[in-house]
Amino acid sequence: MIRSLAARPGRSCRAGLALTAGLLLLLAGCYTPNETPPPPTPTPKRPFTVMSTDPIRVVDPAAVVDQGSAILAQNVYQRLMTADPGSSAPKPDAAARDCLFSAPTVVTCTLNTDLKFQNGHEFTSSDVKFSIERLTRLDIPGSSASLFSSLRRIETPDPLTVRFVLSRPDREFQWALASIGASVVDEEAYDADEIRAPDQPIIGSGPYQVSRFQPEELQLARFADYKGRTPGRLEGLVYKTAPDSGTIEEAIADAQVDVVWRGLNAAAVTRLRQQATAAPNSADGFTGRPLTGARVHQLLWNPDSRAGQNTAVRKAIALALQSDRTLDSIVPPTVSGYVSSFPVGGVANPQVTWPKRIQLTLSYDPTSPDDRDLANQIRSRLEDTGGLSVRLRPQDAAADLNLADRKAWSATPVAWLQPYLASPPESSREAVQTLEAQFRAATEDAQAQALVAQLQNRAASDLTVLPISQSDEYLFIRVGVDVDPLSFGPGWQLGFWGMSGG
Repeated sequence: MIRSLAARPGRSCRAGLALTAGLLLLLAGCYTPNETPPPPTPTPKRPFTVMSTDPIRVVDPAAVVDQGSAILAQNVYQRLMTADPGSSAPKPDAAARDCLFSAPTVVTCTLNTDLKFQNGHEFTSSDVKFSIERLTRLDIPGSSASLFSSLRRIETPDPLTVRFVLSRPDREFQWALASIGASVVDEEAYDADEIRAPDQPIIGSGPYQVSRFQPEELQLARFADYKGRTPGRLEGLVYKTAPDSGTIEEAIADAQVDVVWRGLNAAAVTRLRQQATAAPNSADGFTGRPLTGARVHQLLWNPDSRAGQNTAVRKAIALALQSDRTLDSIVPPTVSGYVSSFPVGGVANPQVTWPKRIQLTLSYDPTSPDDRDLANQIRSRLEDTGGLSVRLRPQDAAADLNLADRKAWSATPVAWLQPYLASPPESSREAVQTLEAQFRAATEDAQAQALVAQLQNRAASDLTVLPISQSDEYLFIRVGVDVDPLSFGPGWQLGFWGMSGG
């Protein structure tokens, strides 16, 4: 073979050229010399991305008790009413106009015409009846089901009319209709007695519909047939759950996120605010928008805790935390109806009156920024009493005490008092129930204010829910992105409908 090639140099040259040309084709992306090379493959555009450390734990609005799950429910499902945070009155969403008292114990709502679910099914008054009755039947602790305590029955005289008949006058009922638990689901698709599993289709009628759901990533597309107060501006977006604050900071540095909601610890918030101040016009920078008083911490006793039944223990713990407490009521001062009821500051001397050291467990949410540090601080204060030993238990529903980074379902005093109203000490139960019923039935604002003040003062006496602190929350927004200040639900649940740009 070598002799043959040597005897025929023309063929050898042609073979060499062919080999060289082949290599050139491979190296140059397989195009013939003297022809225009193909354009480079474009990099797919990153979807609009929102990040947080708040995970989505449940997809059924009737079972929502946490902030991450509330985000899905707020944007995918729809309610008869909605409200801006801090608003003095709810506003229509699926309802065509305000749901009003047509009698002292009757609230009547008229639906928008041609409402549809995201599976194409009609949205009618029958679905509303099914959804609210389902919420109250499931009655998940911590959900907004308890806001419907005055509901006697629901009537649907025609497909567009819903009539709520109450057992007593209730000034809070319209707010209940705007709460997450009051989200309307398709009665043909949802089980009346079972919580919907995350692997089942998620079907709402809200401004966005689910394209794909995984525990760490929610993909949404704008629902074109949505009819309500908050239509989406973006064609689609992704909500990602990060494991920690550092991961979110890396995403910011790599330009992989457009909006950051919660998730950043105090040090990261300070760094980003300093960067925004130093370079306010940076093309890849972020601006921090403070949400005044939107973050509230409370310490809640588990109603089943044996130690929590001991009045002396509850009092000692309240006194141990008094010098660190910055919030002086279960109802924050940013909410109409607030009254100062818990002592703050000064020198408190907890009294240990029990003979043996009591073992307590303290739960906290590890996904909530800085909550582990706050839980450690609380543990130190409690153990300093000399009569308590405290173990930290992340996300433990059976713990004696729970450190809650809490948002109420609406900006009303009853919504904030909900954990106390649901489980007062047995000695106060009858009095608390009476005061709550009187408050709900009050027709004069002055009378209502006096009654809700009594409830807050009684809560400060019973000490089953302890206010800890109120501080600002921060929304970090990339330059070129706009977030409407009203892109939130009635209890500061994050709404995507007011976001645009990217």
